[in-house]
Amino acid sequence: MILAELTAPIQKDLKRVEQTIAETLRTDNLFIQQMVDYLADSSGKRIRPALAILSAKYCGGVTEETIALGAALEMIHVATLIHDDIIDNSEVRRKQKTLNFKWGNEVSVLMGDYMFASSFYLMAKKLPKDVLGVLADTTNIICRGEISETFHRFNAGLTESQYLQVIEEKTASLFAASCRTGAMLAEGDETVVESLYHFGWGIGMAFQVIDDTLDFVGKETKVGKPVMSDFREGKMTLPAIHCLNSATKEEREKLVEIVLSKVKEESDFGYLNSLIEKYKAIDFSIQKARAFVEKAKRALSSLNDSGIKAELLQFADFLIDRDF
Repeated sequence: MILAELTAPIQKDLKRVEQTIAETLRTDNLFIQQMVDYLADSSGKRIRPALAILSAKYCGGVTEETIALGAALEMIHVATLIHDDIIDNSEVRRKQKTLNFKWGNEVSVLMGDYMFASSFYLMAKKLPKDVLGVLADTTNIICRGEISETFHRFNAGLTESQYLQVIEEKTASLFAASCRTGAMLAEGDETVVESLYHFGWGIGMAFQVIDDTLDFVGKETKVGKPVMSDFREGKMTLPAIHCLNSATKEEREKLVEIVLSKVKEESDFGYLNSLIEKYKAIDFSIQKARAFVEKAKRALSSLNDSGIKAELLQFADFLIDRDF
């Protein structure tokens, strides 16, 4: 199943989310509006708003507050991507030039701040205090994860548990909050809200593991950025960590040298690929992601069967099987 088919039942709601984002970011400042329009041309998968909408539908229904929530969630996500691209010196995101390569780092930092500020303006205006509190806490956690990831760049000693903590904070926390707050707005039963929260957490973990795995094996035309760009920039993700844990002493020493190198040669990537194949690092990472998806599905086992529950379960499978 492709994403368009998966989100077809909620396309009207997602279009309203897009309209709300556009209205919230609209400004008389022509320079800012130019960047807003540029970002709109490279809109992402809108997974977080979709999860909020589906969770709300399961618990009762979608309201104007749900649409505002979806817009705020997406703006928080986009803000983190803008700042990520600056830190990583990324040139391409979603098959087009990043803001920092088009307008420079200084303006891009401020645009990321503008996106954060706009999301909180919308939340303060449209959402109840308890939901705002969850999202404020989540944004704090995301920032903590981003800082940890940056701190660990070129760290050949990063453990698997440390890596999992980073992705829990920087990615899974927002997936989980999307499900929780969508359910909260629909006044879902507390046990249902918690079940959806744990579902979001599980698929968020799986999503990031697959994302990091695609950095090694994905097609550039699909992923929207050069393959191995994360590894090139010193990000230690699960396939590389697995190779370091599995390698012989000689292999590990050479791989550590490659990891620590700020400038990597094509032969370095070839050597890493040989270890990835030898130690089945891609299979290992995909199986880890599948385990998170199964955990997410189990979180929904106590929920009554419905069309919405089935859609959520399909979402979980999609995040594992995707190639972008």
